[in-house]
Amino acid sequence: MDDIDRSILFALIDDARLSYQQLAARVHLSSNSTADRVRRLRVSGVLAGYHAELNLAALGHPLHSLTDVKLKEAVDRHDFERDLDGVAQVLSAVHTTGELDYQLRIVSRSTDELQSVGDTLRRLGARDIQSRIVLGETNYNPARLL
Repeated sequence: MDDIDRSILFALIDDARLSYQQLAARVHLSSNSTADRVRRLRVSGVLAGYHAELNLAALGHPLHSLTDVKLKEAVDRHDFERDLDGVAQVLSAVHTTGELDYQLRIVSRSTDELQSVGDTLRRLGARDIQSRIVLGETNYNPARLL
């Protein structure tokens, strides 16, 4: 990866909807050369995808929580992860080291719904659940790593 590839990634992080022509103008290459570089970045796995960012509060899910989960000893983590796929409020599940097994990012419409999700997690095999309501979030641009 060279400086031009980094420039392409910076531009796509800023606006992934750029056409190859617009992207080429930003990085001072031809459209064909730019398209070839983007394809190489995808094939190499550096560019993993393009995503829309949703405003979850505008979609009716204003409550965000980080929820730590310790599984019951008899629960297989792969089964738990598969079952979590059916819980729409769980946006992500990070399998971690240490005392707890997972950190979940959960969105909900209310504290009652969050409590209901907790009940569901217990049915799926959670032994201990600790939730913290997110008051605010600061996102850092992954381009800092480039």
